[in-house]
Order: sequence, then structure tokens, then C-alpha cells
Amino acid sequence: MAIKDILFRSAHSLAWVAAAGFVLAGCSRFQEDDLFDESASQRITHFNEDLRSRLVEQSSDDKNGWVIQYFVASEFEGFNLFGSFYDNGKVKIAGNHRFLRGGNAGKYTESLSYYQMLSEDGPVLSFNTWNDVLTVFVDPVDPTQAPSQLVSDGEGMHGDQNLVFQGYKDSTILFSGERNSGRVRLVPCDRPWQDYIKDTEATRNYITNTTITSYYVVCGTDTLYFKNLRNGLFTYCERVNDPLFPSTVNCVFTPTGFYMQHRNSIAGTSFQEFTLSEDKTCLVSENDSVKVIPTWDNYIVNVRSTTWSFDQDAFTDEQKDLLSQINAALQSAFNNTFNINSVGMGRGRSVASATPVPMIYFNYSYVSKGKTSRASLGISCPASLSSFGMVNINITTDDPVDSNMKNFLDRSKTVDAEALVRQFAATFKGTYDMTPDNYFLPTSVQFAPTDGGTPFTLVNNN
Repeated sequence: MAIKDILFRSAHSLAWVAAAGFVLAGCSRFQEDDLFDESASQRITHFNEDLRSRLVEQSSDDKNGWVIQYFVASEFEGFNLFGSFYDNGKVKIAGNHRFLRGGNAGKYTESLSYYQMLSEDGPVLSFNTWNDVLTVFVDPVDPTQAPSQLVSDGEGMHGDQNLVFQGYKDSTILFSGERNSGRVRLVPCDRPWQDYIKDTEATRNYITNTTITSYYVVCGTDTLYFKNLRNGLFTYCERVNDPLFPSTVNCVFTPTGFYMQHRNSIAGTSFQEFTLSEDKTCLVSENDSVKVIPTWDNYIVNVRSTTWSFDQDAFTDEQKDLLSQINAALQSAFNNTFNINSVGMGRGRSVASATPVPMIYFNYSYVSKGKTSRASLGISCPASLSSFGMVNINITTDDPVDSNMKNFLDRSKTVDAEALVRQFAATFKGTYDMTPDNYFLPTSVQFAPTDGGTPFTLVNNN
């Protein structure tokens, strides 16, 4: 027997002794005297019977079986499988994961096979025959390899078909893979399996997207970050850009949030499972101490220039009048073919800076050779987050302009267009509290001044 197998067997035995002491003491069918009247093998056999009865009971016709939250090696996300266990030793396993074979990748698939309760050094749930949904994770042929490299080291995806019992936690059952130690959690399913898949995907799409890909992880005054949560295999780090000590984390999504394979911590507080808050502003940990909040405020302030437009209906009379005068100057400078359609805010490049900076844009259309085209005029609008959800807009008298704006100002002869543009921009100088309509992907944002400035609203153009 290999050294690593000897070490594993020893750890396996110790884990079972610890688990048995905790779990059996809480099971009504076992009396304390019985534990000492039976041999170790008898105790494991009787415990296996109890575990099996739990699996079968939750699989009855009036219930929905189990969600099998299945983890393999760390380079993969977790997977939601579904199982119903029967008295005759058969098990039905279902899923729609991306590694299903025979053209079924991503399609809901059910497969019937056999299971068995083994009595080794402790209770083991064994899926001991091929199952189209489960066994692909255990197969030595790695489905992630190119066809010419399918037979590599014979290790496959490092999944397990023999699951070592770890303990009960409320109504869930915890296991660990016998060979590769991937964690597996069985959770009573509270709805039909395909509804669970649909509801989980809806929640995943709500709390993750391809636009906002980082999240604050907050506990008290401490903040760290998650990056790329949408993949189910994401990064936990101390800063978003160039993190020093990033760690890889994998999870499965649920109808209410997500569950991670291993516990992590921040500021001495551990977390493993997150649920969408009632007001849908964040995800909260199982003890309500840790929050996961999308970096929506950074997205609003630092996104590209074409994303956000001002709600012109909310402009003050002064702003509307200045905008009208700027539009008239634009028409005069370019022979009446130009017209401002919208005013936006976002990051762009000014003449004086090669680095993208926040700018106010006057988006306009014009007619050239019978064809309508669109362009913009930009003036720098220095903006920075002063704290979470709070932005400072610091307009000065010499903020640079982009090349289109400079061309317009150079051609404006009848009025002082530069004074008009700078006066308009200055109406936004101040510090603001930002309130988005959706914290996970805002479509509009209210800016309420706390020091100077004028209330305004930005609307997402995408």
C-alpha cells in the first residue's frame, strides 16, 4: 500500500471516530449503553442503516430527493447534481452540467444506477456502477482534454464515487471524497429538480454578470474582494488590481445565493454560504456578519463614456438654459447642421491626458453629405469615490477638453462657448451620495448632494 494511502486511511479512521462520537450521540435510535455493547463494525453497520433510511425517506414520492452539491479538484467550479435513493439499491441522479457526454452537455439529463453503503473504516456512500451524470467526474479519461490528449495521467477530473461520511448539519449530510477529498453536501431539495435548476440560474444571472465582475467582502470595517464570481471558480483577494496573495475559491449556486466548498474568513469571522438579502442590495453570510456587495459604485464612476446619460428632465432651469445656449453656439459654429441629443458622463481621454479620466460629454448628431452621423464633445470632470457609494466631483476652471470640444471652441466666434461649457460643468461640482436602482447591475442612479452640487440622475444607455 502506498504511503499516501496509509496516511489517508489513518486520517479516514480518525475522522470517522470524531464524527461518530458527535453524530451518534444525537441520534435517538442509539442509546449510550448500546455503543459499548456493540463492536465497531456493528456500530458502523447500524449507522449505515440509519443513513440509508434518511436518504430513502427524503426520496419518497411526496418529496423531491436531494441536491448533491458536488466538488472535484480546485480548478473546477462546484456542480449541482440531484439524487433519489431507493430501497432496492438503485439511485437516480440528474444534472445539466457542462461535462455531460453524448451531446448532452448543458442539457437536463437523468441516469439510473446503483449505490451501496460500505462499512470500511467508517460509513461510506458508494456509487458503484456507471452513471452518465456522475461518473464522468471519476472517469480516468479527462473530458477537459483535447481529443488527442484524452488519456493523460489517468486521473481524470479528480472526482470521487466513494463518499466518506463527515457529519450531519441540521438537515444536510456532509461527505468527503475517499480518494481526492472533494467536499460533497447533500441538501434536501425543496422543489422539482428542473425548477431548482431554473431558479438557481435566475439567481446566478441576477447576482453576477459580465459587466460588474468584482465584489466587496465586508465585515465591520474590514474589506476584501471577490473577483469573477460568475464562473463559480473565483478569486478571493485583498485588492482587485494586481492582488498580492489571491486565493482560488469554488462554489455552487443555489436558488438564494451560493455555497463554497471550504470555509474562508475575514477579520476572524468565517463564512461559507451566502444568501441574497431581502432588499437585494447584497449577499449575507450564514451568521449575518459578512456581506458581499457588488462594486456598483466603482462601475458608475469609472465605466466607459457611452454608458451613462443625464436625465435631462431633472436638469435645473439654469442647466437647461446653459445647454440650450451651448447647442445654439454649436449650430452657429458648424452651419446649423449640429444638434445636441444627450449629455453623458463617463471615462474618456482628454487632450491633456493619455489616461482615461471622468468627463462630461455632449453627444450630438450632424448631417454630412446627406448622411446623419454622431459624435461628442467632452470636458474633464474629475470624479473620485470618497467612500463607499459617495463620489466627489471636483470641477475646476482649467479642466482640459477633448479634441472635438477644442475644435468646437476654436470655431465659436459669436459667443464665449468655453465660458458656457465650463459654467454648465461647474453646476455638478460637489459631493454626492449615490443610490442605484439595482445594486448588482444599475440601470439608473440618483445623485443626492451632501456638500455643494445639484441633484441629478444618470440613466444607463445599455
